[in-house]
Amino acid sequence: MSQANLDRFLQEARTNTSLSDRMKEVRSHDELIKLAAEHGHELSKPTVMRHHFHRLAGMSDNELADLGHDVFDRNFSDVFIGSFI
Repeated sequence: MSQANLDRFLQEARTNTSLSDRMKEVRSHDELIKLAAEHGHELSKPTVMRHHFHRLAGMSDNELADLGHDVFDRNFSDVFIGSFI
């Protein structure tokens, strides 16, 4: 349930196209946690949220404005995954 678990899951997603494609369909923290569990990775919601917020914090004002109010819904996987995949 640590950052190390999340790192392992993201590493697997980099090399597994099927998983990568499924991650692009994720629309919430809970969906991501469930997908990770299906692939043998135990993630906690705080770890996933922390990573998501860290990605958001690194975006410029223009990038955030482009996401609009759907930042936690429609664009979840784009923000969460970012440069990982």
